Amino acid sequence: MTTLIEDRMNRIAAWTAPGFEDLLTALLAQGRTLYVVGGNVRDFLLGEDDVINDLDLAMAAPVLDAARQAADAVGWAFYPLDAQRDVARLVQVEDGSERRICDIAALRGDLVDDLHTRDFTVNALAIVLAPNEAPRLLDVVGGVEDLSARRLRPFAEENLDADPVRLLRAVRFAHKFDLTIDAALADQIRRRAETLHSVSPERQRDELWKILGLTSPADALHTMHDLDLIAPVLPELTQTVGITQTPPHHLDVFGHTLLAMDYAAALRDWLHEQKDRLDPRLGELLAHHGTALRHHFAEPLSSGRSRADWLVWHALCHDWGKPATRSEEIDAQGTMRTRYFEHERVGATMTVERLTALRFSRREIQLAQTVVDAHMRPHHLHVSFEDEEIGRRAAFRFFRDTASGTNGEQTGVDVLLLALADYQATGATRGPGWPAYLAHADQLLSFAFQAETQVGPPLLNGSHLMRDLDLPPGPMIGRLLGQVQEAQAAGEIATPEEALDLARIVLAQTRALESDS
Repeated sequence: MTTLIEDRMNRIAAWTAPGFEDLLTALLAQGRTLYVVGGNVRDFLLGEDDVINDLDLAMAAPVLDAARQAADAVGWAFYPLDAQRDVARLVQVEDGSERRICDIAALRGDLVDDLHTRDFTVNALAIVLAPNEAPRLLDVVGGVEDLSARRLRPFAEENLDADPVRLLRAVRFAHKFDLTIDAALADQIRRRAETLHSVSPERQRDELWKILGLTSPADALHTMHDLDLIAPVLPELTQTVGITQTPPHHLDVFGHTLLAMDYAAALRDWLHEQKDRLDPRLGELLAHHGTALRHHFAEPLSSGRSRADWLVWHALCHDWGKPATRSEEIDAQGTMRTRYFEHERVGATMTVERLTALRFSRREIQLAQTVVDAHMRPHHLHVSFEDEEIGRRAAFRFFRDTASGTNGEQTGVDVLLLALADYQATGATRGPGWPAYLAHADQLLSFAFQAETQVGPPLLNGSHLMRDLDLPPGPMIGRLLGQVQEAQAAGEIATPEEALDLARIVLAQTRALESDS
């Protein structure tokens, strides 16, 4: 037994759940015995219980009335989470405090029977809380031994059949808690991989979201690939295996995608002010825009999922279009090269289809579609300007063309950070182009976060053009406004009069071309 777990075992009698003390006292005051179950016990033994916001309890039926009385006694909200199965949820929400949740379920049989139905032995542990007694640990399936050996296995093979989502959970638990998947478990998972098709899209989505939220999503997906779990839930990714690429790429599309995901995860963690695993030169660049970047990426999009968290998903999806668009040609030097013309457009369509199937929100899907579709734009800008500075007109076009949704939501910054992860995953950071790429990224970020003060409010609107140029509503209005906005962004015009003069010139040129044709 490891020293850590030995120490935690010795502290079981002093177990507490900070923030839940009053609730537990109210439940025990009813003369009922409680059982702390699931991940709470595992986390305690692994020393990962510094903050507890979710507590899972089990007790003999009936549960709902006991839970309601305890909630009323301490001022928590009560919800019958599943009245048929006698499951209650109690929620504490106080100003200035963390939201705490306690789920209480009726035992399935006695406690031993209940633990035998759990997914893995390391989760089939319980802390017994009885009135007037010190807490004690109950381990009937060898969970402590498996934790000490850093081994993940189910108590019984049929437990995997009870809920196929446990196949994905095995991967998440293994990588989150540094556990080795038992060889027998690995074989059991492979034999059941196709049963994931029976799992609802929402549950697939939620488990995948947690897996991609790990420190190294690439390691987890390598494990999923080894266990045949990717094809049932992310078939588009499976299609990238073995799709070779020419330099600067040094990996096939699958390997490149997973490496880009890890670079995106490093960006995500930096944005969340967690671990700093960035290339030092990239970290120095982003620090110049740190406040603005973190503000942008902290925005929740749906159900608490933030823009920062979506970076890893954008990396996951960004090259899905390559297998369908792969072609080969001989370059001027006589070297065979692979090409993927319009892979970003094809990939964006595939992204919409998969994220829709997984029941993500419309706004999240629109964001991902835009980012995937535009992810090559920063690379093209970098090549076009080489060692030159990206001009304000080009920067304006980039952010205008990468706006997302009907309201023109700012998405260019999301595109740019995906491009930084993508560029690193090619291995090109070892070459001389990396500093220049970072310089161009810096110029685009500067424009993004200073554009309002640099460019100022629009000099004209559609009403002005229709009135002063005697134009009807139509596409011409948008075309002229676009030209005026570009010139304003480039610093070529600065007053409404200059904007109107430019609009007249563009209108005359357009009409001349139309008459010639």
